[in-house]
Amino acid sequence: MLGVMIGDVVGSLFERHNCKSKNFKFFIPGSRATDDTVMSLAVAAALLDTNGKEADLTRHAVARMQEMGRCYPSAGYGGNFFRWIFKTNPQPYNSWGNGAAMRVAPCAYAATSIEEVKRLSQIVTEVTHNHPEGIKGAEAVAIAIYLARTGSRKEEIREVILRDYYKIDFTIDSIRDSYFFDVSCQGSVPQALQAFFESTDFEDAIRNAISIGGDSDTIAAITGGVAEAYYGVPAELRTKVLGYLDAKQMDIFTRFEEKFMKKTPLPHSEESHEVRAGTTPEKISKLAPHEVFVFGSDLAGRHGGGAARQAMERFGAEWGKGVGLQGQSYAIPTMQGGVETIAPYVDEFISFAQAHPELHFLVTRIGCGIAGFRDEEIAPLFQAALPLKNISLPESFHKLLSAPPVERD
Repeated sequence: MLGVMIGDVVGSLFERHNCKSKNFKFFIPGSRATDDTVMSLAVAAALLDTNGKEADLTRHAVARMQEMGRCYPSAGYGGNFFRWIFKTNPQPYNSWGNGAAMRVAPCAYAATSIEEVKRLSQIVTEVTHNHPEGIKGAEAVAIAIYLARTGSRKEEIREVILRDYYKIDFTIDSIRDSYFFDVSCQGSVPQALQAFFESTDFEDAIRNAISIGGDSDTIAAITGGVAEAYYGVPAELRTKVLGYLDAKQMDIFTRFEEKFMKKTPLPHSEESHEVRAGTTPEKISKLAPHEVFVFGSDLAGRHGGGAARQAMERFGAEWGKGVGLQGQSYAIPTMQGGVETIAPYVDEFISFAQAHPELHFLVTRIGCGIAGFRDEEIAPLFQAALPLKNISLPESFHKLLSAPPVERD
């Protein structure tokens, strides 16, 4: 749901003052969480109430949406939905509005199969948006998020959307100048999904979505929900957007994340998709939000050359810090003596990786550059890392660690 909330907050100031460009600041004075965030949290609360099951979800969805809507009456709801919030006997009103699609992300995390995603999505949608286009729009978004979080490639997700939901025959560039404000599912969900399909990372997806104008906060919220499931969310954006939540909202998000989202596999990026096999690529120019660049350093943290310099210039390594996690990098000292002095720091790193399964560590050929050691000397230090799925090792280390022992007379 972080992606939904980020898209909502970032897009909140552009809804009525469209920005037909990808060049804008993400969080600026006046940005706020609107109905997209509030209703996504309402659906999340309903799923928590029912333990992610279908039984009685209709009743809890209605109760939670009304509760949250009454608690946050100025969040920017459409007129029909606003009236629905305050009715004593609320009934669906045949809407095809994109409000159905912007709030459905939690269903993709509570579900454990495609069919369950569809059922949960329909239940929480048809309490208000029971028009076929409203149900279809919500289902398309929920399916895209579910496929993204369970490891499908972008082209596979697109194929499902084109086959089962929408004909998307445009690019973001081709519609940017002509696209207008459209709050229907059929007039905004395909555009939001295309913003994701054309993206290179999470931030780029949000920029694509907002750059076409229209109902900017909702389009970006939909895009952000899929992009989060696919790429993950950068830590700094997570921190920023959570600052917009009050205690009630934060409580729902925290409980939902702990119960349903911790089960999600590590997201992937286009560039690093093949890394999952366990081998670190020779050249790393970009990291997914959950990836960590592991490099050799000196104890004084003088990151002046080689992988250490790259870590400082690209991945958040800090000058003067020679050990441990820093930004999206992890330093292992290699220049203080012999191999035996490196071993304790490698052991410490492996323990750290075991304690953080949500991160994926890309180990470079530490110690085999400026420090002057050979692969044959360093690789054995990582023997305990070999079975860990969240540590990738250099190909040369893999070969040495996987080679059969040499028989000696």
